[in-house]
Amino acid sequence: MSTIVSVKNLYKNFKEIKAVNDLSFSVEQGQIYGFLGQNGAGKSTTIRMLLTLIKPTSGVIEIFGLNLQKHRKEVLRQIGAIIERPDLYKYLTALENLRIFAAMSGVKISEKKLLDQLAMVGLAERAHSKVKTYSQGMKQRLGIATALVHNPQLVILDEPTNGLDPQGIADVRNLILQLSKEMNKTLLISSHLLSEVELIADSMIIIDKGEK
Repeated sequence: MSTIVSVKNLYKNFKEIKAVNDLSFSVEQGQIYGFLGQNGAGKSTTIRMLLTLIKPTSGVIEIFGLNLQKHRKEVLRQIGAIIERPDLYKYLTALENLRIFAAMSGVKISEKKLLDQLAMVGLAERAHSKVKTYSQGMKQRLGIATALVHNPQLVILDEPTNGLDPQGIADVRNLILQLSKEMNKTLLISSHLLSEVELIADSMIIIDKGEK
């Protein structure tokens, strides 16, 4: 197995607050990693640094063996992510949403493949329904489909089961397992629910107050 993500001595300070404090961890190919910690532990801050949404105060992030700051575009092309709730166009259909995200990712993909992706997340029968008619669980699954539209190697999901009912949580859990076992994706799943992550994760990274 090769190392997909390598984080070394990562810090992020917001004035006097140390949101991430000397954090180091690695993520191996083809595994599901639970990224665990209470709300405010520094999980979302770390994920935002992995996606270049905010800059580290100091430290090194390498993804796919490349320095993230120096090879930002090349690295991000191979990552799919959802931060908190997916950002969807509610007055468009699921299929239209996927078309837009595919275009934004710069990939040309046939309508059949888009429909196949909706089938994979259990939304084939609602492909032509407007997203405003979807339950929160369905929106979450559609969000995961948009994150996968460019066939990324690494999938990062920040609290993917937040606000879902038990059936929605089970649907997302089964989808994550499918992505790992059937599609050989590497997944980093942020959560504050140990009991839920234990059901799917191959390995766990636990942080508290920005420290591992």
